Formats: sequence, C-alpha cells, structure tokens
Amino acid sequence: MKKVFLYLYPIKEFTRKFISCGDFDKYGKNYEPLVILNECINKRYRENGYQVVFALYPDKEIFGIDKKENDKVIYTDILFSEASATDEQGNRKKDFIPRYPNEMYLLNQLGDIDELIVGGYHAMDCVRKVAEVSMQNGINTLVDLDLTDLFFNLYNQKNYFKIDSYSPSRFKEYMINKRGPEDVEFSERIFNRNYNSPVYRFSNSKNKQR
Repeated sequence: MKKVFLYLYPIKEFTRKFISCGDFDKYGKNYEPLVILNECINKRYRENGYQVVFALYPDKEIFGIDKKENDKVIYTDILFSEASATDEQGNRKKDFIPRYPNEMYLLNQLGDIDELIVGGYHAMDCVRKVAEVSMQNGINTLVDLDLTDLFFNLYNQKNYFKIDSYSPSRFKEYMINKRGPEDVEFSERIFNRNYNSPVYRFSNSKNKQR
C-alpha cells in the first residue's frame, strides 16, 4: 500500500506572507514555526510510512522546508509567473487572469497510490482542488488542514495543536468553539459553509487521528 503526503508549493512568495521576514532572516530554518512545521511533516508522515512529496513551480525553489534524501519533488505544468497576480517587481498585473496548475498533471507524477494526504498552500484553493481531483479518481484522500497555510495560526495553540497527529473532528471542534460559547451557532454555520468539501472529511463521524 503506497501512502503519500503531498505538500503544495513551499516557495518564498507564499511562506513569507505568514512569517516575519526579519525573524526568518535572523534565524533561517531555525525560526520556530518552520522548525515545528518540519517536525510535523516528519512525525505525522515520514515516521508513519508515507512518501513525502513536494510540488513546486519549475521557476521556483523550495523554501523553508527540510527536504530529506528519500523525499520527492514534482513540478507543475505552469510557471509561477503565470499563476501570480504580481510581477517580479511586486506590481499588480493589469487584467490578470490566473492560471492554475493542472491537478492531474501533478497526480500522475505520484504514480499508483492508495492514500493521499494533502497540505501546503492554500487550504481553500489549490490544496482543495488537488485533493478533490484525487478523491474523484478513487484515491483515499484527506486534507491535513493543520499543515496548510492555516498552520501559522494554529501551531502555537497549545490547547489544540499536536505535532504528531491531525484529527478532522478535533479541528472542527476547535474552530467552532474558539470564539466562546456565545458564538458557537454562528461559528458552526460559517464552518459548514467554508469546509463543505468531502476532502476535509467533516461529514464523516468516523474521523481518525493521523
């Protein structure tokens, strides 16, 4: 049984939206959130028999992630410059129409797999799209929301975050209740609206920790 953890697009342009540039320049890969992110990938997936795969744009290099010897890198069918709304000088492109990487182009590079866990950038967009196509092709698929861009708001939540496991039911409970009991009904409506894709597995009462 081949199990894969696929992390989408760990590049500087995405990561630096969520971390302090000054702190990263000072600490590099020893910057706390990146240390914890790398430890999570190791504990949750490498140590549990998953092949770790990173998807990159051909014109970008991996950033902030410790690629191990047995990890694999696959590439999108488009350049980052085709997907980004800003040019290399940071100026917004006029009349820009974004292009998305072809999901099957990525999945075909994984070969025959039985289980796919997807993380990376971004939870509600590319991560969801790739996971949905994987599920539609009959692969047992789950999005680890802890290890998407949401990670940077979750990793230091001591009452919730666990380095070695992800549980959809635990995530849902935390997200609905974090604003307090007076907002639970409203929070649940918003949660159900935002996370209605089957790849998040919130409709399954048998969710298990990973």
